[in-house]
Amino acid sequence: MNDELLVRLPHKPPFRFVDSVNAIDDDTVEARWEVCGDEPFFSGHFPGEPIVPGVLITEALAQACGLLLVRDAASHTDAHRGLLVQTEIRFRHPVRPPASIVLRAVRDGGLGRLHRFEVLARIANDTIAEGTIVLMLADDGLPRVPPA
Repeated sequence: MNDELLVRLPHKPPFRFVDSVNAIDDDTVEARWEVCGDEPFFSGHFPGEPIVPGVLITEALAQACGLLLVRDAASHTDAHRGLLVQTEIRFRHPVRPPASIVLRAVRDGGLGRLHRFEVLARIANDTIAEGTIVLMLADDGLPRVPPA
């Protein structure tokens, strides 16, 4: 079931950062991102002193939130995709590879197509990032821009 959820995320490698789902229930998910150190972004961030970019930790947390949305979808063909509309993330510590980042998201509210999550990223017992993420459920995937 958990591997099926990863496949149902709209993100695909190399931009899917969630590697596994540890646990999931109605409103909570705990997933994991294994950072090896050979990922291509490390060649420029920063050469000789690699640090996982905060924006990618935020994206990994948003993908963990998305797992709850795809779990809610009735079938593989449902196009339930959460579009990132707001983040408020505080970073506590830099992350250097190798690292096993635990991603936790708890859905704590919503209104219509908006879903709000409390998120936390940690390595072992150390919190590295925490905050909130809001996703908007897009029924047909990405919003369409009207032709000019």
